[in-house]
Amino acid sequence: MMMNRKRLGRVMAVVAIVLAAFFLLSSILLGFGMNTNYNLFDVFGNQDQAQQQDQVPSTQDAIDEAKKDLENNPKDPDAITDLAGLYAQNGQYDDAAKVLREGREKAPKNAEIPALLGSVYQQQAPGVEPKEQRELYGKAGDSFATATELDPKNEDLYAAAGQNYDQAGETAEAIKYYNGYLDREPNGQDSQAIKERISALLAGGEETTGVQP
Repeated sequence: MMMNRKRLGRVMAVVAIVLAAFFLLSSILLGFGMNTNYNLFDVFGNQDQAQQQDQVPSTQDAIDEAKKDLENNPKDPDAITDLAGLYAQNGQYDDAAKVLREGREKAPKNAEIPALLGSVYQQQAPGVEPKEQRELYGKAGDSFATATELDPKNEDLYAAAGQNYDQAGETAEAIKYYNGYLDREPNGQDSQAIKERISALLAGGEETTGVQP
């Protein structure tokens, strides 16, 4: 069974944005923080799994096929995000990040690649030591920030960059990208919460939600 590469590429782009939005809401609005590891790659990938077991190839088969696809189309953003998305869905975050880092060099104008890379770093952060968490959240912020340069109208990318910089303790960058979100979505459903978070950061003395120093 051949994998629909174009469809999977679009799916993983949506997953990246949904993942960022989920953590934004959980951290800023609900205060859950980042220590709980909600793997939306798994959630998405396992929907209706029981009903589809006999209809789809195994994850490893899909990965093998995606590898061949990327070998044949090394500069195709869809091929890059397909393989990285499958790795991430399978919990192989290091492999996913490697594919995406290399992919950024081959398709530097594609916003989905750094956005998905940011999501991968964000998924890696929970459960590791605080210092490493901050580093991963910082990398996630950098990746989402790169995505904003390539897709400057996408307010969700600004929110994701701000939230990850916030978790990394990089207050100035967090405020910058939170404001970028507000510039594009001044009356959005998350705008008030983000304004309040900016005020708290400006007031000082605020710890990041899920990472203790």
